Amino acid sequence: MAAISVLITEIRTDVSDDDSTRFTDAQILNVIKKAIRRANRIVQRNGIQFGKKKAVLTTVKDQSYLTLSDTTDFDVPISLYRTDTKEIIPFRTEFQWERVISAAALEHALLDYENDKISFNANPSSALTLNFWYYPTVDPSAYTTATSTPWSGRIDDIIMEYAINRLKNIDEMDVGYDTKLLTDMENQLLQAYAPNAPTQVESTGWM
Repeated sequence: MAAISVLITEIRTDVSDDDSTRFTDAQILNVIKKAIRRANRIVQRNGIQFGKKKAVLTTVKDQSYLTLSDTTDFDVPISLYRTDTKEIIPFRTEFQWERVISAAALEHALLDYENDKISFNANPSSALTLNFWYYPTVDPSAYTTATSTPWSGRIDDIIMEYAINRLKNIDEMDVGYDTKLLTDMENQLLQAYAPNAPTQVESTGWM
């Protein structure tokens, strides 16, 4: 993990701008921010393991919801588990949710973004702890050159490669080339980290 200023120094060498005459730090920073935003969605879309995070949440007796603001950096859900029974509490679509007629507490969950809640189909009779796996927010909008890169620097080289090629092409305004850069970034990320993601194999009957 390094400060973005370190990445900018390396990028300048690759774009032949060590004397800072072609690009300002602010311009390079903006390109790095775009690279981070795009990389974040690639990480989420492909289930890359290092992008995941776990929070331990506690239900409230006789209350059929939890407040999402309890995880201040929540962005996209992955899964929710009871810590006592180790059972998953599946997230339902609104169609499935509205068709639940009768079920025990904590058999179903609904992610209610609008009201900042995880809703349950019935009130839990006691306080229970839940493991909530999710992708945290990665918002580089307030990043400065002194900010450390996200994901513990794991994809700094990939981010720099994207930024270097985008800066080299910045005067051309070639949308097709931008699409190629995004595809290349995704391929690099998957080649580096997809093999490390666990694969779930479903089977039927006894093992």
